[in-house]
Amino acid sequence: MNEQNEERNVTDDALLASYKVAVERALPRIPVKNGVVDIDSIWVETSIPFDILESILRREDLTLPPNVERIHLKSRASQGEPSGTPRGRKRREVRN
Repeated sequence: MNEQNEERNVTDDALLASYKVAVERALPRIPVKNGVVDIDSIWVETSIPFDILESILRREDLTLPPNVERIHLKSRASQGEPSGTPRGRKRREVRN
């Protein structure tokens, strides 16, 4: 059992390292506004799963380009299911 857990940890570390490299390579191509990059822009560019991307961006060993001062980690994309009230045109009832 312990050998399987160790193999998974090694595999997970290798995957995180490759994701980290992918993020570092994508950062220079992402638009920067006032030294800030949004996590949504990185997500669109790399298509790395959002939870993995967030954990990579919180790491201390991530190398940022000189024009990036910080990364905004709060997503602006709506998550979850839409609200129950539909938006759109209401239809009138037909009178007899």
